[in-house]
Amino acid sequence: MRIEWLNKTGTDQVILFFNGWGMDAAAVSHLKKESDLLMLNDYRECQGIGFPGLQEYRDIVVVAWSMGVWAAGQVLSQLPFKPSVCVALNGTGYPVDDHYGIPAKIYELTEKGMNHKGREKFFQRMLTGEEEWIRFATNRPSRELSEQCEELGCIRRESVGSSGSANLFCWDKAYISEKDIIFPVKHQWKYWKEKGVKIISLEGGHYPFYHFRSWQEIIEG
Repeated sequence: MRIEWLNKTGTDQVILFFNGWGMDAAAVSHLKKESDLLMLNDYRECQGIGFPGLQEYRDIVVVAWSMGVWAAGQVLSQLPFKPSVCVALNGTGYPVDDHYGIPAKIYELTEKGMNHKGREKFFQRMLTGEEEWIRFATNRPSRELSEQCEELGCIRRESVGSSGSANLFCWDKAYISEKDIIFPVKHQWKYWKEKGVKIISLEGGHYPFYHFRSWQEIIEG
């Protein structure tokens, strides 16, 4: 797992952002940053992650998207601090699951077909409409395909035996995009309703960040 400061100016609040599969900082580069922002991505390894310096902050907020929802639960459920607000977007604690996540067969097909053409198809399926696709040119990741493929495999293997601890983590609200065709909408609704978490519906597809201008809009809902 990679950890990168996207904004660090010494504010009282820090946002821990768990990014989606295959992504980097470009995915959220258009969002206004009022608080310090620490991004976590690349889930080829989720063990032994530490957060030195977080005790300096009065307020710790968690925002997680897609596979980042599972990764956040994996990492944060074992740490001593308690975030003030935890927000999930288009994901659950079961990333590969026939009832609460992406069905196993579909995930495996995605993994097997993940070449340059398959990656472009995946990005297109995250978005809705030509306007978003054109805009995504400034938000698409610059990571190597080989490591993205490795990440897909690691998430599948790790999530099968580790989702139990991830699902001990408590969330305050979950955004679900009505036209998400990456992470089945009905599975997301089932998962969050059973957990009693507040659900907020969004228009559009799996990539939700064009609905927001800032991180505070995401947090405040």
